[in-house]
Parts: sequence; C-alpha cells; structure tokens
Amino acid sequence: MKISVITVCYNSEKTIEQTIQSVISQKYDDLEYIIIDGGSTDRTLDIIDRYRNNISVFISEPDNGLYDAMNKGMNLMSGDIFAFLNSDDWYAPGTLKKVNYYFEKNDTCMVSGNIFLHNNGENKKLVLDRSNKEDVFLRLVYPHPALFSRKEVYMRVGGFNTKYRIAADVDWVMRVCSSGYKVLCVDDYFTYFREGGLSSEKRYESLIEQYHAAIQCIQKYHKEYLREKIDDYYNLVLPCVEKEELIKNAFEEHLDEIKELFDEGEYYIWGTGAMAKNCLGIFEKLNIPVAGFIDSYKKQERFENYQVISPDEIDINGYICISSVKYEKEIIDVIKSIGIDESRYFTYAYLMEQIERKGCLEIEEDIILHG
Repeated sequence: MKISVITVCYNSEKTIEQTIQSVISQKYDDLEYIIIDGGSTDRTLDIIDRYRNNISVFISEPDNGLYDAMNKGMNLMSGDIFAFLNSDDWYAPGTLKKVNYYFEKNDTCMVSGNIFLHNNGENKKLVLDRSNKEDVFLRLVYPHPALFSRKEVYMRVGGFNTKYRIAADVDWVMRVCSSGYKVLCVDDYFTYFREGGLSSEKRYESLIEQYHAAIQCIQKYHKEYLREKIDDYYNLVLPCVEKEELIKNAFEEHLDEIKELFDEGEYYIWGTGAMAKNCLGIFEKLNIPVAGFIDSYKKQERFENYQVISPDEIDINGYICISSVKYEKEIIDVIKSIGIDESRYFTYAYLMEQIERKGCLEIEEDIILHG
C-alpha cells in the first residue's frame, strides 16, 4: 500500500533535517515523500538538497499560506494513503509499517494515532478522550500530525479551506467526520509534535476559527441539534483563553510595568497548593524576592525549596499574596487579627487581574497592588 507523506515548510533550517530523516528512515518500501517549500531564504533548501534522492516530489515557490501549500501537496500525491508531517515534527520509528498494518486489517478510511508533545528537550504523551465522536466540533480528538487518510477521502471531501489561516486542518477533519467516514483510533504514538506552532501561539484566534468552522459544518451537514452544545463550549472556553493571551502579552510587552505593581521588600505566598506554585512562578519571573510560604496548619517544613511558616511567624513588615481562592475570606480575617495593614496583602486573583490589564493595548490608569 503506497503512502504519501507531505511536508510543507518555509525557512525551517532549524528543524527540517530531523523531519526528513524521520521519514526516510522508516524503511517503508512503498513511500512517496513530497516536500512543498514556500520559497525559503535561509538554509532550508540546502538541507533538503542533501536528501533529494529520497524525495519523490519537491517544489519551492511562493504560496498563499500554509494551507495553500498543503493543498498543492494533496494535488500532487499518488499514494493510496496520505498524511502531513510538519517541518518541525517527526515520526517515531516504524510508524508507516504500523499504519499500513491497520489499514490492511481494518475496514476504515482513516487511522488516528497519538502524539508526543515535545518541549525544551522533553517528550510528554498527549492523552486524549476519543470516546465521543461529536467532540470533533469542540476540541482536539484526532491530532492531525498523527492522522492518516485514504486518498478517496480527499477526492470526495476536497482540500483545506484557505479562508481559515490557523484552523483549516481542524475544519477539514470536521468535514470528513461529518461526511460519514470511519476513523480507527489506535493507541500507538506515531508522531513527535514540537510545541509552539501557529495554533499554539495564536490559540484564541485558532479557537475563533474553529467555532466558525464548526457552525458552518453543522449547518452544511444538517447537525444543527449540536448548535447549543457548541455555543456553550466556546462561550465558556474563549474568555479563559483570551485572558491567558492577555497575560502572556503582558509578560512579553510590559514586564517593567508589571514590576512596578510591587513595592520593594519581601513577599510571602499564603498557601501551598497549585495556585501557590503558579504564583511563585510569576514572582520568580519578575525577580520579586519571596520570603517563604504560609500554611495555616503548617503541614510541611518546605514547599518548592522555600520555608513554610505558620501565620504567627509572619514578619509584619513583609507583603502577602493570598493564593487560595476557597479560603480567601478566612485568611484575610487571620491577617487582620495579626495586625497587618490592608496595604500589605492582596489576592493572587487580584494580581492576575492587574497583569491581564497590562496586557491590553491601552492602559487607562496605573494600578498599585499594595495601596
């Protein structure tokens, strides 16, 4: 069974060689490897040229974006099965032989494997819930870097809708699944996915596109009974993601302004849970001195390599960030009973709110955490 693997690239000199090597080292006899380059100006073309004997089709020319280039690749493929491997991802050894086996032994038009998430030299398994097929309209169900399809799927459904700049691959999967094609989900981890791509960097915009794609898809394929479920999901998720991106923007563009939210002096973090750990991460990123953690019941001596103290050990000249949400009122009552002025404590939720505001395009007023 002939498998066409398509790699689209542009100025990918840092990662393209690993991608190519992972494909040609598969030792799969009936392989068609297609590379579509968008007219790279770095060393990408030189690297590709080293492997030209192993590449079936190669084109380098300007295109109208990622999905235009991917459509070019599909138009050129001749395999029975096809897949896309991004220029910063790579296959696990033996992937193509496993894929061939699954297609030969099962009545299916698509095979969906799993992926490893690669970040800063570490690989982590992405765990997906694929029990509900309707979730394809809401979240990642069939990760595209580990999805293999029969050519007939493309012949019937068509290529990528280039009006979507970030989520055309998600739209394509929605359309394919709505057309009634069977997807065989397997536990094998086919692909290593390098985090930090376009959809990761612009997650909010990606979700907006996914929402519009989902609505158009259910209208076209007469699945409007899903409209309320889709609306509820995106109305819940989008504000959270927007907030995350504002905070991320604040740290990238307004770091000095965020530091100005703090007075000089040491800060305690009240709590020793997940929120306290998040709070510590922000303090360390800003180089804000942390005196330690406060635990109402002092269940441990140290947390994240910092000393844990009880409330009666607090230095009243320090500042306190309350990380706990559930017991916020009770903690404030304890702080007041100790005699600490209200200008010397604030909540983690309040801190995040102010950082979020710094991430907005316009800052109307300067906000101080401690007064």
